[in-house]
Parts: sequence; C-alpha cells; structure tokens
Amino acid sequence: MNANLHAAFAALPAYGQARVLARLIHMETIHVRSAHLDDPNDTGSLYASSEFIHRLSGFLLAVLNPDSPAERDARMIDTILRSVEPRGQFYTGRLAEWIAAESTPAAR
Repeated sequence: MNANLHAAFAALPAYGQARVLARLIHMETIHVRSAHLDDPNDTGSLYASSEFIHRLSGFLLAVLNPDSPAERDARMIDTILRSVEPRGQFYTGRLAEWIAAESTPAAR
C-alpha cells in the first residue's frame, strides 16, 4: 500500500499535494491536542507531534515553491509515511482517502 500512496502522492499536482499536507497538519493538530489532554506530562509525544507539524508545514512551503528540487517528493512522502504509520490504520486510511480525492478530475 505504501508504494501506491508514494506513487499517487508524487503524481499529484502541487496544489493537490498542498491540500493533502494541509489536511495532515489539521489532523495532527487535533491529535496532539487530544494526546495532551490525555496525558499532559507526556512531553515526548507533544514534541514528536510538534516536530511532525513543523515538517509538514515545511513540506507545504516546498510544494508551493516552483524552484523546489524534484527529488523533494520522494523524501517528503517517505517522511510522511514513516510518521503516519505509527499512528495507526485510521491515519493511513485517511491519507489514502485524501490522496485519492485529490487525484480525481473534479479536484483539479
């Protein structure tokens, strides 16, 4: 499945990739708020989520920059998948849904 997500994300136009990244940032923000309420003393999880949001926002800037190197796509989706997988199938499933939605002609 990861190979499919990798290829599908890389095939999206920049604005489609940007929308997927914005959705991930939104979902991770909700996740970190919930996790912080569950265990306010778990600074490790708070830091990890903050770092993931930081990377996603950097990726968002990169996909919207026409001068960004093409090889960024492979590094970007690898980082996204490594960060999403430990959060469970729900996250991976949502990522797949968002990529598929952006792949439709209606999204363009």
